[in-house]
Formats: sequence, C-alpha cells, structure tokens
Amino acid sequence: MVDSYLWLNTPIQMISCTDTDGKITPIRFRFRDRDESIVTVTIDRILSTDQGDNKMGPTFECAATVWGTEKRFNLHYSLYSGKWVMKRIGQ
Repeated sequence: MVDSYLWLNTPIQMISCTDTDGKITPIRFRFRDRDESIVTVTIDRILSTDQGDNKMGPTFECAATVWGTEKRFNLHYSLYSGKWVMKRIGQ
C-alpha cells in the first residue's frame, strides 16, 4: 500500500480531452508518491462533475483501479492557475 492515500491537495499531471463546447473529460493522471515514485492512474469512470456550476473550476469524482483495488478520486482543475490537484482519495 502506498502512503499517498494520506495526501490531500496533491498536485497532479493530467491528460484530458476538451471538446469544442469546453467540456473537460479527464482520462489519465499521475502524481509523485511520498517515496518519489511516479504513480499513473487511468480513469475508469467519471462518477460526477460540477462543470459549469463552479466558478473556481470543475471538480470531478472519478473511479479507477489502482494497486488492484477500485478507488475514488476527487480531482479539481483551477481555472485561475491552470493546475490540477487531487483533493482526496477514497474507497
């Protein structure tokens, strides 16, 4: 098990698709773990999003299989800074 489960607001590198209407679809992201290794996560499903409702930038609740277990991730894109962060990892 990786200690990154304890991290909040972890900066991430994101690969996403943006359509012609501006709708963002996150596809895959990676982050640096506490032991400095890079963890890559491919998103299986987007469970919810607040695109269009949040003036600070969209937040996505996503599901992905990581280390053999399905986990939920809350990911946020800041319109102000142009950066992605992982807000939370859950079961």
